[in-house]
Amino acid sequence: MRALIAGWLLAALPAAYAQPARAPGADAARAAPKTPSGPTAAAPFILALDPGHGGRDTGSRGPGPILEKDFTLRVSKLIAGRLKLRPAIKVVFTREADAEVSAVRRAAIANHNGASLLLSIQADASWRPTARGPSILVAAPQRPPRVEGEGSDALSLRWQRGQNIHLARSRRFARGLQMRFARAGDGRKPPIRSLLLRSLEGARMPAAYISLGVISTPEEAARLREMNEEDPYLAAIVAEIVRYAGLPEKPPAPAVPAPAAAVQTPAGPEAGSTQGPQNPQKPPGAPGEAPKPGSSTAGGGAG
Repeated sequence: MRALIAGWLLAALPAAYAQPARAPGADAARAAPKTPSGPTAAAPFILALDPGHGGRDTGSRGPGPILEKDFTLRVSKLIAGRLKLRPAIKVVFTREADAEVSAVRRAAIANHNGASLLLSIQADASWRPTARGPSILVAAPQRPPRVEGEGSDALSLRWQRGQNIHLARSRRFARGLQMRFARAGDGRKPPIRSLLLRSLEGARMPAAYISLGVISTPEEAARLREMNEEDPYLAAIVAEIVRYAGLPEKPPAPAVPAPAAAVQTPAGPEAGSTQGPQNPQKPPGAPGEAPKPGSSTAGGGAG
């Protein structure tokens, strides 16, 4: 009886409650993985690395044979070397040699290449003998000075296109790097400061000024001089760049080339020879046999 009642209720349901038929391939489309929206090798995340100073501008000088301009260029290349494992990140340098580059040109190079992040690599100097450790700086909010004859609309446009509108994301990157630097060092968070930085103020993307240590302190100068690609502070910078770019923490595994197909050697007593096996029952002069010297078939016959 219950089965009859249940069947009658199902038959009485309106057509609106019936489940519509699924289109062919709907389940497959639902199960298909989504296309990643992050940077790829074809559309990479562009990072502008700015090695501080250069040329006649030597920067700070350490107690040993170390100049800030040489240190910043070497460390910038170490960072770029670690990022080579990430084809979705493209590195652009503001200088790749011992050349003097103005602050305006540094920002212009980053802007021209459409960089998504600008990092200025530096080393500090201090009169305090106890000064230690890295520090991070971001540009301070400022209103650009009015140029003679410039209207208010043009002034507002320069205000909107400068570093000011990117300060929130610049600070977000700086805070993430601050936490990584604390784990790489003794647990103390390096300071984050806001200053009027000429090398960053013209950049039209998030930017940060990273000082990796105090080059004027003997202990710090020795640490900076020995810094290599395995240094924990450089690893922290690379890891925060990767996180900011929206990429997975682990680099992609390198592609393994397919093994070459094995070449089979023909069997027989003369395996590997360029000539085929001889047939001892083949009569001399048979088709396919090389004519003997002096034979009438060689060269069309004797002259």
